[in-house]
Amino acid sequence: MNGTRVGYARCSTDEQDVIIQTEQLLTLGVPEDRIYIDRGFSGTTRRNRAGLDQALAAVWDGSVFTVTKFDRFARNMAEANQILTDLSGRGVLFGLGASVYDWNDPFGRLFLQTLAMVAEFEANLGNLRTREGMALAKKNGKLKGKQPKLPEPARRSIRRRYAEGEVSLADLATEYSVGRSTIHRIIHGPETSR
Repeated sequence: MNGTRVGYARCSTDEQDVIIQTEQLLTLGVPEDRIYIDRGFSGTTRRNRAGLDQALAAVWDGSVFTVTKFDRFARNMAEANQILTDLSGRGVLFGLGASVYDWNDPFGRLFLQTLAMVAEFEANLGNLRTREGMALAKKNGKLKGKQPKLPEPARRSIRRRYAEGEVSLADLATEYSVGRSTIHRIIHGPETSR
């Protein structure tokens, strides 16, 4: 089974789709049951990425951990280096599209480190642009933070009715069409609770 590919795909938001990445991985020869996916993660950290952890656990000596683009794998140099070093220590090669790289080869390592550096730079640049845009919106009065789900009069009524024992937390959640956690925050949080 040497050279068998294990694939990994990632998208940053739940709304984005990984169909294109999955199709590309299948074209590269990754078996469908060996494609692991994370949805809703930026890739700037490895934390809580179950799909990545499963893909890394599914590789073995002689297999190829495969992604379609480097930034789908990692956007953090330190973590990329750590994962690639671990893979190499286990005898696993790194597949980027149709190309396969060996972390122990100086040219392969240089190339992958350069990609990791560029991926982290792009992520940092995107974060900087977002912060600049938010600062401008705040300066112009267009960024007011997260708005309460319910208006203040409704929140006052919820607090009063619950304190008087008229209704339960679950009943209030149903009545106002919000989650129980929202009602809980209104009742037990500060007066400005959202």
